[in-house]
Amino acid sequence: MEEVIEKYVPVVATPLKDGEAATILDEERYQTLKRMFGSNDEADHKMGQLILNGSDLGKSIYWIWQLGRDGFCYKMVNLRTKAGRFIKGRIDLYHLGGMSPLSFAEFCNRQGWLTPDIYHRLEDKVIDSVHNQFKNTFYNVAFQIKEEYHHLPINKLTITQR
Repeated sequence: MEEVIEKYVPVVATPLKDGEAATILDEERYQTLKRMFGSNDEADHKMGQLILNGSDLGKSIYWIWQLGRDGFCYKMVNLRTKAGRFIKGRIDLYHLGGMSPLSFAEFCNRQGWLTPDIYHRLEDKVIDSVHNQFKNTFYNVAFQIKEEYHHLPINKLTITQR
């Protein structure tokens, strides 16, 4: 019996031409986009929007979230374009920028975009958030990662209240 291997299809706002690969944002591109969206030059905003339109949203979501947290949600997309509306709707852009690390991790998980790399970047903040939810004066509270998410964290031990 032959094994069927699914081909990964990137989620992009602008359709890719044959042989063209979607851009995947990294820290360097994030810094570039941050400067572009932070400038007062509208040409920089348009160039940044074009870069985002060709980006793989699923693999770039962490850096898009960071741009949103920096306050650039409204400069990141032009809602007069189909691609801009697609990005806004597909990743709930205006809500994304206000998400806490825990909410963002849950959002990525629902979308199927939560990777070990994203989780490692968020892990300490997620643990702090969970600690704050379970503080108790009278009980020691301990929690550990669920079995289905065992592949994500660096810290696989049971964590107790601080």
